[in-house]
Amino acid sequence: MYKRVEEEKLLRGKSTESIIAACIFIACRQENVPRTFKEICVITRVPKKEIGRCFKTLIRNFETNVSTMTSEDLMSRFCSMLKLRMEIQKTALELTIKTKELGTLAGKSPVSVAAACIYMASCLYNQPQSTKDVAQVTGVSEVTIKNSYKLLYSEKKRLLDPNKHNYENLPSP
Repeated sequence: MYKRVEEEKLLRGKSTESIIAACIFIACRQENVPRTFKEICVITRVPKKEIGRCFKTLIRNFETNVSTMTSEDLMSRFCSMLKLRMEIQKTALELTIKTKELGTLAGKSPVSVAAACIYMASCLYNQPQSTKDVAQVTGVSEVTIKNSYKLLYSEKKRLLDPNKHNYENLPSP
C-alpha cells in the first residue's frame, strides 16, 4: 500500500511517518486485527489528526473496502489486557451487543462503548476494574467511561438478565 502511495504520489506534502501510520491502520483492519487511532499514534508517534487525514485520502483513492471497527472487535483484547475472566469478557460482549440493539450508547465511539461495557461487566462479577485501569488499557478518558456507565446503569434492567446478574454488585454512578 505504501509503495503504491509513493508511486502514484497520492499524499504529496504528507510526512512519510504519517503515510506509514495510515497504511498500518488500514492493514490492521484488512487483516481483522483492528487497532484504534490512539494505539497507532502510540507506536508511530504520529498525531491522530494526521493519521486520520491520510486514512481518509487513502480510502477515497484506493476505494479499499475497510470494515468499520466495532466494540466487539476490541473486547477480547482489552479484557485480556485487564486479565479479566472469560465470563466477564462474555458478559461485556453481550452487553455491547444489547447496547447497540437498544441504542443506549448511540453516537459513542466503539472504544467508549467497549470501555463502559467492560467496566460494568467487571463490577457485575465482583472483579471491578477502576475507571483509571480501564482508561489506561482502552485509551478512553475516565470521564467518558463514567458518563457512558451512567447511561448503561440507567438501562440496566433492559440490558441485563435479572436471572443471571445481580444488579446490587453495580456501583451507583
